[in-house]
Amino acid sequence: MHSRHFLLGLPACLGIACSSGAGTEHSGFSSATLSASGYTAPATMGLTEADTSSSGSSSGGSNVGTDGGTTAEPAPTTGGASTTTGNLSGAFETSDLTTGGGVPTTTNEGPATTGPGPDETTTGTTGTTGDGTTGGQGKPPPDNATDENLLVALIGDQGTGSDTKAVYDLLLSEKADMVLILGDFDYGDDPDAWASEMESVLGDSFPVFGVIGNHDTDAWSGYQDKLQARLAKIPGATCEGDLGVKSSCTYRGLHFVLSGLGTKGSDGDHEKHIAQVLAADDHLWSLCTFHKNQRDLQAGDKPDDLTWEALQTCQNDGSIIAMGHEHSYARTRTLTDVGNKGAAHGATGMPELLEVGPGRTFSVVSGLGGKSIRDWDSGLHGDETWWASVYTGNYWLKNGVEEENFEAEHGALFLRFYVDGDPNAAHGYFKNIKGDLIDEFDIVHK
Repeated sequence: MHSRHFLLGLPACLGIACSSGAGTEHSGFSSATLSASGYTAPATMGLTEADTSSSGSSSGGSNVGTDGGTTAEPAPTTGGASTTTGNLSGAFETSDLTTGGGVPTTTNEGPATTGPGPDETTTGTTGTTGDGTTGGQGKPPPDNATDENLLVALIGDQGTGSDTKAVYDLLLSEKADMVLILGDFDYGDDPDAWASEMESVLGDSFPVFGVIGNHDTDAWSGYQDKLQARLAKIPGATCEGDLGVKSSCTYRGLHFVLSGLGTKGSDGDHEKHIAQVLAADDHLWSLCTFHKNQRDLQAGDKPDDLTWEALQTCQNDGSIIAMGHEHSYARTRTLTDVGNKGAAHGATGMPELLEVGPGRTFSVVSGLGGKSIRDWDSGLHGDETWWASVYTGNYWLKNGVEEENFEAEHGALFLRFYVDGDPNAAHGYFKNIKGDLIDEFDIVHK
């Protein structure tokens, strides 16, 4: 239980109207809110230009670990522009890989299903243009857009039992179209038990994709087989490479990399793979997903297990960075210089309005899938200025404002793409299993 309020120090906003950082009700993007010259905040968000230079630090409990991370240096610029277009039409086929030691490339290309409309957490309405298209500003949607209102759930560090099943129930109640599991499935090296519990709630054909975690390595072949069998039942899903370890996938217009960096395989091989698949993809929205993370980009005391070079590649591509491993929720503001701690990783803009695109991303840890809930380490993170929202056992920061009197619960991060008829707009929120809205934010792809 806590009774403290402060606003994290925010650098000057970049091309957008600034606010105090307080959480707002989502009103949805419309195409009129965006222009080539920068943002215009929706009137319903209540955003005004204000000085956001005040700062503060947390006084929460400290859990400093002994396995300290390395001091971050400015990361090299890597990666490149996307050049090829994915194809999600045709018949189901499976072909063997000609390089690498992974599982076969699997393409299950049936017709994509229609996503659900906005639910109670997204109050914006889907726009339709006069010519019947929904691409925003009277234009047809681009070929590389996601399906309209595609809702993606991200969870990590599951375990088994009532909390884990409650998280699965949450996915159904929110009408998620797919789930990305960010590693550490059941902590029991029992793929059959993990799959059985998941199927008891989600069924055997719900679109599930997963990345290897450190607690999955001993029985990984079994978990991978379960994921492969499920992939074969997902119409329109395509994954290439070593599934869940070094793979590149697309589903309903969303591209995502499933990387075992820091868990399985060499750092150099993973860095090369991430750079290659991001350069070869031209989908509008892309995610880099990992189980492990870097100390600066999570709320606890886990060490640096990824590499700044890999994350810089994701930033250069404009891909969202999503991780697990730390059993809490933590989201940054827009980052423009990942790996440069001295420059606060280039954090800029408002906590509740994020921008992604070449050279711009944000990172998030969603590790409250059911196993346990860890605390915010104020000794390590209390002075960091790049955080937008944090939710742990002892500390809750919601879009720059500390919340009080709460009991932390497990939950899931949801990202809805192509909202309000605009393929460049997305909306994110974290909801716990009690139905509490822990974090809420908008994203624009520039």
